[in-house]
Amino acid sequence: MLKAELHTHVNDDPKDKQWITYSARELVEEALRQKFDVLAITCHNLLYQNEELRRYAQQKGLLLIFGVERDIENKHVLLYNLTPQEAEKIKTFEDLAQLRRIKRVLVIAAHPPYLGASCLRAKIYQYPNLFDAWEHSFLHTKLYNPNHKMLQKAKEINKPVIGNSDVHFLNDLGRTYTLVDADKNEQAVFQAIKENKVSIVTKPLPLFEFIRITGRAFWSGVRHQVKKLRP
Repeated sequence: MLKAELHTHVNDDPKDKQWITYSARELVEEALRQKFDVLAITCHNLLYQNEELRRYAQQKGLLLIFGVERDIENKHVLLYNLTPQEAEKIKTFEDLAQLRRIKRVLVIAAHPPYLGASCLRAKIYQYPNLFDAWEHSFLHTKLYNPNHKMLQKAKEINKPVIGNSDVHFLNDLGRTYTLVDADKNEQAVFQAIKENKVSIVTKPLPLFEFIRITGRAFWSGVRHQVKKLRP
């Protein structure tokens, strides 16, 4: 089983770079320290690429994947196995559906059950075949876990669910992750996810930590909206 984290951001992220303090190299080093086998960098609307870093990670035994967290109709969707040019063209769910017809992309719904404006919520049921998997977020406590209802629905329709920590701070890494039953290469990992050969490792956050992270995300969203309104 491969220990995998498929939703992370680095200080090159166009949306969050003003408050992400670590580099892609530092993220890789932390993943190695925690003995991850697979790590994906998924910046907002930027398909980050660094072949030198990919080779370094490979030499250390880490499969480094470059994906993107794309805004599609103002909702967050994780995409893998596509080019920056292909990612840039995806602005609607119909655009995504068209790409899926000609290319074997991996599509994961990012933190879908939450209340944020960027969360897919009911759209994962509206477009059930558009997503290969749904994401179980690390952001939950013993008393509050929106992932539960999603997990029940996923079980009913045999939809794969993977666990991620949506890393924006290095200490986010490892809060929630996925074990993938696959060989250590991109296509094998992607296929295993599609075939539901995965299991989630997660634990509830302490209440104080949950409040801190939620507040952090809220103010990040406010800053992003203000920035968009500026001339």
